Amino acid sequence: MSTTPHDALFKAAFSQVEHAAEELRHVLPPELLARMDLGSLSLEAGSFVDEALRERHTDLLFRVRLGGRDARIYILFEHQSTPDPWMPLRLLGYMLRIWDGCVADGATRLPVVIPVVLHHSDTGWHAPTCFEALFDLPPGAAEFTPHFCFALDDLSTESEAALHARAASAFTRLVLSALQQTRSDRDLGQLMLGWQGLFRELRQAPDGARALWLVLRYLYEVRGAEEFASIRTVAREINQQSEDLMQTMADYLESKGMARGRRELLLRLLQRRFGALPARAGEQVMAGDDAEIDRWSDRLLEASSLDDIFT
Repeated sequence: MSTTPHDALFKAAFSQVEHAAEELRHVLPPELLARMDLGSLSLEAGSFVDEALRERHTDLLFRVRLGGRDARIYILFEHQSTPDPWMPLRLLGYMLRIWDGCVADGATRLPVVIPVVLHHSDTGWHAPTCFEALFDLPPGAAEFTPHFCFALDDLSTESEAALHARAASAFTRLVLSALQQTRSDRDLGQLMLGWQGLFRELRQAPDGARALWLVLRYLYEVRGAEEFASIRTVAREINQQSEDLMQTMADYLESKGMARGRRELLLRLLQRRFGALPARAGEQVMAGDDAEIDRWSDRLLEASSLDDIFT
């Protein structure tokens, strides 16, 4: 389960194989790509990230044909203020879990696992990208030490122009730009003006409306309702896209307002019924999805305790 808006945007974009393939074409070596059948790329179920790390890591696992053989591509998205110096060790643990799953499914040979890290931080990546770099190896010990590296796409070091020029769809480029720039100190309206070319391209794309909705949701969650609402005037400056963008923003603000109103109403009713609520109950209601709010509201009339609501 995604625990941050960064996770949600990453998974919404890159769980689609066509957008994952665009990222892989950028980050993997050409000689490896030449042997890889990206047309066979398919998403695998499950996550391998430890519970304690889910606030800063999220992941996707893909199956692909490599040199005529079955292989896996493991993409880890890391979003935190500093790079993780133990990333190769963490990746090794995740790779072992992938291989354990293959053995449990009856594999007689292990598939190649290609680890990819998509990273964004305040400082950029300055930590090892190869496992053996974690050791102070004495002479003769290297052959007994596991060797692997991971492919790194460090958004922190990319210029805005370089991201916009990538060989990828407008959706992928806008998502990467949003992940890179939305947490910065730059004014949100100015950021959106810098994305106006991408907005125009999205208008022509089959998935353009959905892509725009996903990015607007991300902006709302990261920057907050007040700043999000204030940038509606910026949309008028975006040629050919202004009316569509303004309407999409208005629709999103309305939907967020309605959703928040439902949650606040349920909290008031719970307080009337059961008195002062524990903090965890309030947090659970405000984080609940629409289906959960419906279910908890239906239980309110017959519940004798809070446990009856949430179990």
